[in-house]
Amino acid sequence: MVKDITDEKQAKLETEKTLEYLEESKQRYKSLFHHNSDAIFSLDLSGIVTNANTAVQQVTQYKRKELFGLSFSTLVVEKDQSTYHDLLNQAKDGETGFAQLRLINKVGETVTVSVKVTPLIIDGTLFGMYGILRDITDFVEAQKRLAESEERFRIITENAHDLISLIDDSGTIIYCSPSYQQILGFDNHEYEGNLFLHNIHPDDTSRINEVILKSINSGELFTVQFRQYNHEGDWVWSESNGTPVFDKHNRFKHLVVLTRDITIQKEYEERLEYFAHHDPLTGLPNRRYFRECLTEEVNKVSENQQRLAVMMMDIDHFKMINDTWGHDIGDWVIEEFGKRLQQSVREHDMVGRLGGDEFVILLPEVESELVAATIAQSIHQTMQRRWQKDGQTFEVTTSIGIALAPPGGATEFAILKCADNALYDAKEAGRNTYKIKEL
Repeated sequence: MVKDITDEKQAKLETEKTLEYLEESKQRYKSLFHHNSDAIFSLDLSGIVTNANTAVQQVTQYKRKELFGLSFSTLVVEKDQSTYHDLLNQAKDGETGFAQLRLINKVGETVTVSVKVTPLIIDGTLFGMYGILRDITDFVEAQKRLAESEERFRIITENAHDLISLIDDSGTIIYCSPSYQQILGFDNHEYEGNLFLHNIHPDDTSRINEVILKSINSGELFTVQFRQYNHEGDWVWSESNGTPVFDKHNRFKHLVVLTRDITIQKEYEERLEYFAHHDPLTGLPNRRYFRECLTEEVNKVSENQQRLAVMMMDIDHFKMINDTWGHDIGDWVIEEFGKRLQQSVREHDMVGRLGGDEFVILLPEVESELVAATIAQSIHQTMQRRWQKDGQTFEVTTSIGIALAPPGGATEFAILKCADNALYDAKEAGRNTYKIKEL
């Protein structure tokens, strides 16, 4: 008897292929499940762990078999329990849910994880669910530190008394602190989008631009002083400290600039410089400043073959005035004497006080002896005007020695020595007169 078994053979082959495919799928699933870098676990409908891969141990510190039969909720911190149960209920409704949970691992540490829970449905029946865990503790901490850093930056910028700016590679302001309103009177948003140099004094822009470009190219910090105007149009002295910021590829990102108002400091420095060069009683140039100007003028006349003269003088019998009327009157006489000298000279002449009752005058561009003599006579005439203070009348005269330098000039020392000798001759001649000596 012969029987056709072609269909049986075909069915058997198909069954064997199906079994092979199922075995292959099973092996793929096992490989995917057990060797996945993410932690994967299976739960029954009540939330009991039925299976887990080895990666779960990295997240929970529990060996996979230690979790079998354990309710997963026991790992979830109290405050996140409701979120966890929402995930389970969502999976029971046939939907995949995502959430962020905090777990307590085996050693008692809190671990922040992202969780994806997917329903396990076969032939329309829900058998359980499986979840994927990923440890995001470091990421969350980084986010937290970033948020804290941003909050600290916000607090600092909103309460800073300095101007804080961020500048991009084109020199445009991309951020300004609210302190711009307090210090310059401009709303900080008015500055954003403008060039950093847009409100800086024209005489300072090229210098600042050079400093900023050098800082960006070298990566070095910079400090620069400049003037910028406020909302009233007044120039405000400022000092900026800039730090270039680069990304991990060493590409320039932006420049952080802290600027403070140094107007008071500048005024103080100017006063210090003024008092370093001027007599505090009369406000006239002091000995140091006068000698600097004399040296400069000597160098000029050496080049252009002009002449200059120096007058040296003191107040006749000043000691007697001081002893008779006191130091207050003596100071007033010195102050008034300086004022009258300034009234007697040309606009470009310099009057200085050497100390005590000694004064000196620098006369540049003196064509002849007559020019110096005319100024000396003008000084004597000015001193003849009435001297009156607190109802008292005084008589003040002066002796003047004049040194006339030759064309091309002479040394500073020689000119002063000559003027001193001429002053001595004027005193010997009976005071209240002048003597001229040529070098």
